[in-house]
Amino acid sequence: MSSAELTFTGAVRSASPRPFGYILSVLILAAVTSSFESTMMYTALPSLEAGFGVDISAASWVLTGFLLVGAASAAIAGRLGDVFGRKRVLVILLIASVAGSVISLVVPTIGGVILGRAVQGLAGGILPLAFGIIREHVSAKNLSIAIAVTAGAAMLAGAGGNLIAGYIVQFSSWQWIFVVSGVLTVVTTILAAWLPDSVRTGIRDRIDWLGGILFAPAIALILFGINVSTGLGWASPVVWGMIGIGALVLVFWAIWEAKQQAPMVNVRYFAQRNLGLTYLITALTGFGLGGAGYLGQLIMQYPTAAPVGFGIPAGAAGLTSFCIGFLGFLLAPVSGRVARGGHAKTSFVISAVTGIIAAVLTAMSATVWNSFPAFIVSQVILTVSTSFLLSSLPLLVVEGAAARNTSEATGISTVIQTAASGIGTSVSAAILAVFAIEVSEVAPGFEASTEQGYVVIFALTAVLTALALVAAIFLKRRPAGERDADAESADDLELPVLTH
Repeated sequence: MSSAELTFTGAVRSASPRPFGYILSVLILAAVTSSFESTMMYTALPSLEAGFGVDISAASWVLTGFLLVGAASAAIAGRLGDVFGRKRVLVILLIASVAGSVISLVVPTIGGVILGRAVQGLAGGILPLAFGIIREHVSAKNLSIAIAVTAGAAMLAGAGGNLIAGYIVQFSSWQWIFVVSGVLTVVTTILAAWLPDSVRTGIRDRIDWLGGILFAPAIALILFGINVSTGLGWASPVVWGMIGIGALVLVFWAIWEAKQQAPMVNVRYFAQRNLGLTYLITALTGFGLGGAGYLGQLIMQYPTAAPVGFGIPAGAAGLTSFCIGFLGFLLAPVSGRVARGGHAKTSFVISAVTGIIAAVLTAMSATVWNSFPAFIVSQVILTVSTSFLLSSLPLLVVEGAAARNTSEATGISTVIQTAASGIGTSVSAAILAVFAIEVSEVAPGFEASTEQGYVVIFALTAVLTALALVAAIFLKRRPAGERDADAESADDLELPVLTH
């Protein structure tokens, strides 16, 4: 079994000393904790900018750092769970998340908050572990229900992160977000410690540590070089030095993984036609997911005196995002039904077309029409696109991979999507910084992007989505017999959840 697997197949369900209700409740709480932490800082970005006197390019690293570390954690957590026991690794990740909250609270700099959020990013491995524990201890009768409820709770918690954080920012300060997160994680850690022990199935001396970790700092170096270019200029040797070193490390990582017998991320799958195209599609659409997570909050919360902004209070902005996200949760069964039965490509086409429409409409409503109702319509369309995207991508992998490799291949897709979201967050923030101007009417030194910055971002998102749509045209439909064989794997597959 490859260490890149984010799910656990072939598990022997043992008799558990804990009741089903307790195990499921704790794992739901763990999934909620992970998803809440992934979105809780979207609403707080404007407050971080004002509080630390930094631009959006710097503040966005509280999101980028979390996502990049989360991608590495998702890649390695499943394998570590095989070797050391899923319960033990789950508790360690939860403790690390608590430490991240503490760091973000006690270090009074934007760098401290970014560091704390990066440590919190280890929570990105919690959901795969939760699914593995469910498969190990929950009976076959209750398995599908347990997985569906846990995944659904994670999706709602991601939407709830905006809601809770929004009202915290509006009526208190952003620091209390980490207090809430820390308390939630402490409670979850205590309860998780009483979960039944896990069976260890992996071989300790075959862990590909370097392959699981190295790609995250490589991408981070490239992104940091892009971000500092807004201040140092593209002629700076520091900028190109960081980008160059990051690129070299990334190439070294790919070569390293290609030579491993049991790689953490099996890069050989990229050479397979359908899987390679699916991973390309995942990366191209992941850029838009990264920007969508926070751009909507900026547009809603920035004051009307800024070039782009509706002046919505943080609490109301968080509530708006929650309601739209809840709509996406309700649409999940519909998009999933469309994608099943070998029609994942159809589901993705719907996602791509609506995604392009959403990008264009968002840009027009925010920069040209200055219409909040039109902006809400654009976000609803974006949610439809996201719902179809998140249901189609795992099934595109199932249709493209051999039956025995579905879990491993889907795990790689999740890592790519998380990393691409981090790239989208960082690059879009850098674009906003490039077009930033001082808006003295708001406050001395306050900077915000002009309309052109947002237009560039949404145009880039639309172009990348269109390229993904073109790539989907070249996906080959597999023979019905092969699809039927893989359908059994699809039914036994816990689909990853990425919440925004």
